[in-house]
Amino acid sequence: MPGVSGGMTAVRRRVLVRPDVIRFLDAEAGSCAGRPEAGGTLLGSRRGPDLEILGWTVPGPGDDRRPHAFTRADPRHQAAATAAWNASGGTVAFVGEWHTHPAGGVAPSAVDLRTWKRLTKANGRPMAFALVAPGEWGVFLARPGLPRPVVRRSRPIEHSGLGVVFA
Repeated sequence: MPGVSGGMTAVRRRVLVRPDVIRFLDAEAGSCAGRPEAGGTLLGSRRGPDLEILGWTVPGPGDDRRPHAFTRADPRHQAAATAAWNASGGTVAFVGEWHTHPAGGVAPSAVDLRTWKRLTKANGRPMAFALVAPGEWGVFLARPGLPRPVVRRSRPIEHSGLGVVFA
C-alpha cells in the first residue's frame, strides 16, 4: 500500500502559495537577471502539517546584497513578521525565506542548504523556502529530522483561485 511503512502512514506535507505571492515571485523572476541577489522572509500560517504562504518581505537597506550572495540583516524583516503576528492574533508568522539566484538556476547552493537546515532546526517546525532565478522559481520544504533537517524540492500538484499547492 503506497505511503504505508511498518503500519505508519507517511505524512505528505504541502505548501499553498497564495496568488499575491505567486505574482511577486513571478515579477522577481522577470527582473532579477544581472542584479545583485535579493531576498526576504516568507510569512504565513501553519495548518497541521501544511504551510500557507500569505506574504513576504523585500530587501531593506540593512541587508547585504551581492552578485552571488544575500544576507538578510535589515530589522524591517523582523518588524514585518511581528506586525503580521500581532495583526493576525498569532496565526501568521515567519515560515521561511526567499531569495534570488540572478545568474540562473533554481537549485540551492551548499550555503542555502546549510542556512535552511539551521533555520529549520532552530524553529523546530517545517519551513518553506523559495528560490527565484531568471524566468523561474521553485519551492523547497525543509522539515526537522534526526540527525539533521531534510530539504526537498516541492512540485506543483494543484492550481486554483486560492493559489498553487506544492508537495
